Amino acid sequence: MSSVGSRHRSLRDETVDELRRLILNGELAPGERLNEFSMSERLGVSRFPVREAFRRLEAEGLVESMPRRGVRVVELDQHELEVVREMRIALESIAVRHATVRSDAALRTALEQTLQTGSRAAATGSDAELDELNDSFHALLGEASGSKFLADTLRAVRNQSHHLVGGKSAAVGHSWDEHAAIINAILAADDELAVMLMRRHLQSRHVNQGGPAQVPALDAGGIDLS
Repeated sequence: MSSVGSRHRSLRDETVDELRRLILNGELAPGERLNEFSMSERLGVSRFPVREAFRRLEAEGLVESMPRRGVRVVELDQHELEVVREMRIALESIAVRHATVRSDAALRTALEQTLQTGSRAAATGSDAELDELNDSFHALLGEASGSKFLADTLRAVRNQSHHLVGGKSAAVGHSWDEHAAIINAILAADDELAVMLMRRHLQSRHVNQGGPAQVPALDAGGIDLS
């Protein structure tokens, strides 16, 4: 297996991506202390890109600095978990509404391709492909909102959401039908239905990943999501 340092992308970006992956997959546990020397050896890079990665991940809320003791993976309490869940539902709802209203030709093409790829992966039981598609689906909707600030904020909140429940869920296959329904609503330019389906989807996923969450119901045309 090659080290981060042997790849050809920006070393700083590769180091950030790999540390983020280790945190989101639960390989670096909440509360675990990290230091530049051990992580540089683990990733096969110098200490400078590790130091830069720590700063980037601290800005994303995944690690926190401890004076004279390096950094540690963030460990948040139940209240913070509930707030992050609530924020994600609200932000994803805003993103899908704007994406549906804007719905330009490039977005429609990307969504149609996603629909075809996801349906094929679901039919063949390719969980790895569905897992990758899940990330790209949510990222696509954030970018399609037309707001870089919203897309960046949503990415950070989504990462926090995965981190706080101990990593990305392995149960990805069952959610494809929900993704497909959201895509079809966007393609039909039905923003109310797309928002309602996204809220239901996220509420269900939060319950499945981290136990019942005290997320208040969000009004979607009289639909009770509590």
